[in-house]
Amino acid sequence: MRRHWGEKVFSVFNYTILCLLSFSILFPFWRILMLSMNDGIDSLRGGIYFWPREATWSNYIVIFARSEIIDAYKVTILRTVIGTVLSVFLTAIMAYGLSKRHLKGRKFVNAMILFTMFFNGGLIPVYLLLKDLHLLNTLWVYIIPALYQLWYIILFRTFFQQLPASLEESAKMDGANDLIVFFKIVVPLSLPIVATISLFTAVGHWNDWFSGTVFVQDPKLIPLQTLLMKIIRENDSAQMIAGSLSTVSQQSVKSVTSYSVKMATLVVTILPIVCLYPFLQRYFVKGVLVGSIKG
Repeated sequence: MRRHWGEKVFSVFNYTILCLLSFSILFPFWRILMLSMNDGIDSLRGGIYFWPREATWSNYIVIFARSEIIDAYKVTILRTVIGTVLSVFLTAIMAYGLSKRHLKGRKFVNAMILFTMFFNGGLIPVYLLLKDLHLLNTLWVYIIPALYQLWYIILFRTFFQQLPASLEESAKMDGANDLIVFFKIVVPLSLPIVATISLFTAVGHWNDWFSGTVFVQDPKLIPLQTLLMKIIRENDSAQMIAGSLSTVSQQSVKSVTSYSVKMATLVVTILPIVCLYPFLQRYFVKGVLVGSIKG
């Protein structure tokens, strides 16, 4: 069937809007990448949009010559990997229990989850609690407070409630206990929601700058995003360049500016999490769709 001319016009209009929207989203990232790969002095002239005018790796050499970047990467990767694995595992276990309607106290726990989503103790009580638990200035201050994500418990619970109960019943008739049912049947069937929540949790850990600012004073435990915030300040980026003079050749530092260092730091901060997304994309849409709340 031939399409009406109005449908063709509408399709052209849609594609045009989507292309413009995509360009407006991607272009800033592309320009940051080009500026990070361009000579810092030359970038001050402006006009760097789609490709570098004087390509160089000096900006990256300068930032990786500093131990702060390496330490921040280690801390961020550790907290992201450990925090994501523990959080997704514990959240899924709790949600699986709450998905069983015969569980005693289920309504009370659900009510407490909803209550704490809207009300919390505030920053000062949280700080004092973490201090009493001796978590300040440790790697665990990034991980333990974020172990249970209440919104993700609701998403997991909703997904588990949609799984056919007959699968669990048949497994238990064959002698399987709850742990075997969970790990052998429920988890394999829940890969879309597991991948989606893993991505959300990993991005949350990777992008968190607030915890490193408030709860940590040890410079070796500062995460990447907190370090990025400091580098964006003019003085800190200038200090990074000055501190690289002893380990980097004068020729490399000569073509570097505070602005070009900021652009390179943005790239090394954003790139890892951007590279992770394509591997989870096929689960992402399905996982989001099944997260609609019911019951």
